[in-house]
Order: sequence, then structure tokens, then C-alpha cells
Amino acid sequence: MSNRISRTLRALRRNPSPPPAPPPKVARVPDPLRRAVGSRAPTLLLLNDCRDQISYGCEVLVEGLVRILTAAIPDHTLRHIPSHWLMESDYYSEFYDGSSLTPPEAVWPQVADEFESIADEWLAGRGGQGVDVYLKTLNGADVVVLNGEGSMYQRNTTAIRELFIAWFAKTRLGIPTVFLNGLVQLTAVVPILPAMMRKTFSALDAVAVRDPYSLRNLQEFLPEIPATIIPDSALAPPIEIDSPSAGVRALFKELGTTDFFCFDPGPMPMDYRFGPRSAAHRLVMEMKQLVPQAVMVASVPGAATMLRTLAADTDSIYLEHQPSYRDLTAVLARATFQISGRIHDAVLGARVGCPLIAIGSTSHKVHGVCELLGFSAPYDGTDLCSGLECIKTEAASHLAGGVALRNEISSNAARLAAESFEMGILVKDVLAKHGKSTA
Repeated sequence: MSNRISRTLRALRRNPSPPPAPPPKVARVPDPLRRAVGSRAPTLLLLNDCRDQISYGCEVLVEGLVRILTAAIPDHTLRHIPSHWLMESDYYSEFYDGSSLTPPEAVWPQVADEFESIADEWLAGRGGQGVDVYLKTLNGADVVVLNGEGSMYQRNTTAIRELFIAWFAKTRLGIPTVFLNGLVQLTAVVPILPAMMRKTFSALDAVAVRDPYSLRNLQEFLPEIPATIIPDSALAPPIEIDSPSAGVRALFKELGTTDFFCFDPGPMPMDYRFGPRSAAHRLVMEMKQLVPQAVMVASVPGAATMLRTLAADTDSIYLEHQPSYRDLTAVLARATFQISGRIHDAVLGARVGCPLIAIGSTSHKVHGVCELLGFSAPYDGTDLCSGLECIKTEAASHLAGGVALRNEISSNAARLAAESFEMGILVKDVLAKHGKSTA
């Protein structure tokens, strides 16, 4: 499996090449996350820092990205534009301190043709009372790193706003700008993003997506854009599973020596409301014929209601969201396998050799991470009954694979983790190309 994946990545890759005021009233500029040492150290601006979200995946991928950037450019100042500045407040219930979040107010484009006009408005001071915060954050940055996590699909507000900021930074302010770590799923259904992405990506210094599926999609819609694959930055942090939180320690005490699997179905709707008649109930009970216990894992707050209900209905264990992604990693290190529709559950599990039975998500992101990590294609979580026999067969295969399978999974993930550090080299090369010192 691992050799096949490496060949796939090499075959799919294409070398990226670049194409030829008053104080804020609404929000303040975030403090730098790392202070530079010496006057020559560059300032990096992380666009879409999603650590403000209550999500294991958001936490680990940004921690990994910062680790990668620090490895390549040890002395730097890291500024950030948090993800809640880029989306509507309807989603703030799943953010830390959600009730007190205050994004800057600004005028945003609705279609690609508005980029130029709105850029003029921003520069003329007519783009909204919060525009000065964005301009101050961008001012003096040596490179903008657009973290593409969770955004480049459907008619996503975050995608529209960050694409505009990246384009604005590069074309109007002359700041070198790169796209990293992203899913891309362009579509002909309400096709707002293709033109916006074409406009932005054609101006950027480099574009790197995180999985083969995204690269194929980008090449289909925008074949003129040079792009490459660099694996997800969530692979980069070291494995730390020896000091889990009190909640995880309590879970392990309750389990004792009992084998278990983890269940975290992801954001797609799933039939769970009708007790033993529901598809989710049937799935869990069938899996418990193979493995004695199930642990319902709430990776994000929105999953809690379903998983609590399902745990009660199937006599399983519900694990509340824990303080750190390291807690989930510690649980997956002991799990016999996991059933999940969350891409970073798959990544964290792969690091510790946990086999995956995947459930499809709201985009092709789970398909992409499965292809990257060498797992089987996802099942349709809205039609579990049709796939139940295949799921049972796959689960039995994972159990039969034992230690050899777990070692193969973790070995492949370790190789991809090393490749993820190419993101930092890419940023360093872009800085050098523009005469910016990284000493």
C-alpha cells in the first residue's frame, strides 16, 4: 500500500510556478503568535487560522502548519486572521467564546466581477468600518499563507472572503501569497467559486492542495493553474498519547481490557432517531457482534445530540469533546478500528495505526483523505443499510489484519507526515524569490 501511495503522489504532482488609517471600531488586530528574533526575520500572515473553532481537526492542522512553517523559517513573526472573521455569525456556537466574537465589518464580493470594485472601495476607506483592521493586519506582511481548510466547496462564505483577501493582498498590496492545506471541490451547481478561484489562483505565487481528489478537481475546472499535492498539515505534529485528559482516563478505566471501536459519523445526516429501526442503531449493533463495545466520539459540539442518543440506545459509551486532539489520538491508539466521516479522525487514527471505515462527508474531502492514506472509499452515511454487509466484511478484515495492518497504516502516515513539511519549503522559496530574507 505505502509504495503505491508514494507512486500516486509523484505521478499526480505538478511543480508550482508563479504567474508572471483611523483605529478599528469593531475588532482589533490579533496579537502575533510568535515574535521575530532580529530585524531581518520575515512576518508571515496566516489567513484562516481556524483554532478558534471547537474542533479536533482545526486544532491539529493549524498546530501542524505552524510547526511546519517554524521548521522552515525558525525566526519569524506569525500574524493571523482568525476563521471567524471570514464566516457568518450563524456558526459561532461551535467557536470558543462564541458569544463574544466580534468580526470586523466589511463589504465583500458576491461574484468575481466585483473583486476590482470592492478592492477600490477598501483602499478608498469606503469598504466598511472594519476594513482598517484587515488593512492593518496585512500591512508589513512579507507573505500571506492561505490555509484552505474547510472552505473551498459549495457557495461557501469563508471561501469567497479568503479568496478575495488573498487576491487583494497579492494584486493590490504586492504581498507574495500562497494557498496551502486545502480541499478544492468546484462544481457546476451554483458555480460561484470557479471564477473566483481562477481569478485568485492565477495571481498567487504557489498553490498546493492536500489530496489527489482535490488536484484532479482543480485540473478539471482550472487546467491552466499550476498546482501540486502536499499532504495535510495535521500529519505534522508529533504523536503524544501518554498524558490524556481526565475524561479519557475515565473512559479507559470504564473500558478496562474490553476491546472497542470508535464511531464519529461526520456532518452528513444519518438515520438514528427511531431506535432499533434506525440504520445507525443497526450498524452499531452489528459491529458490536465483532467488537464488544462502541465509543461515540464527539469531535465537534454539533455531533453531541446524535451521539448521546445513539450511545443510550445501543448501550455504548459517549465521550464528550475533550480538551485536545491528543485525547482523540490516545483513544484511537487503543481502538480496534474507527467508523468516521471526519477527515482528521482519519489522519489522527492513521498516525497511530488505527484502521478506518469511512463515511462520506458534505464534499469529497473524506474520499480525498482515504485515497491519500490508502483506506477504502467511503460509504454513504445516508444509505447505510445498502452498505451494511460490506461494512461488516471490512471490519472483519481490519480485525484480521492485526498488528501488521496497524504498522502498515502508521508507516504510510509517517511518510506522508514527512512530506507535509514541504509546505514550509514552498513558503521559504517564495520569500526568497521575492528577495525576502529568512535568516
